[in-house]
Amino acid sequence: MKLWLTALCFLAANAWAEPHLQCQFELNGHSETHTFKPVSDPYLAQSIDIGGRFRFKAVLMTTGNQVDLVNLYVSYQTRRQPIILQHSKFIAPAVHGFSQANALTGRVALYSPFLGKELVYGCSLHEAAP
Repeated sequence: MKLWLTALCFLAANAWAEPHLQCQFELNGHSETHTFKPVSDPYLAQSIDIGGRFRFKAVLMTTGNQVDLVNLYVSYQTRRQPIILQHSKFIAPAVHGFSQANALTGRVALYSPFLGKELVYGCSLHEAAP
């Protein structure tokens, strides 16, 4: 009976946990953190502005509470259009309850093509109860 109850609690906890991606950004001495939730359609994922110079888009695709795919896109913003600097793909990455900062990507540094501005970021996958 005790084993059954433990298994039921484990399944209930996992059924309510939702994975999310947490990324820390540094640009021009300013730091900010953003959280990205799973999307059902990768084309609906919105990019965010980082310091008026860069754009960052995270596409987190899941099946249930299992992460299937993470796509990260970093662009440099010009007057005419964004220039893609990086596309990173992580297929079926591990999700951890209390993941260390930058556990998924490590610490990544990118530079703008014209002014040499440095964007540093790192992301990790987490599970969180709603």
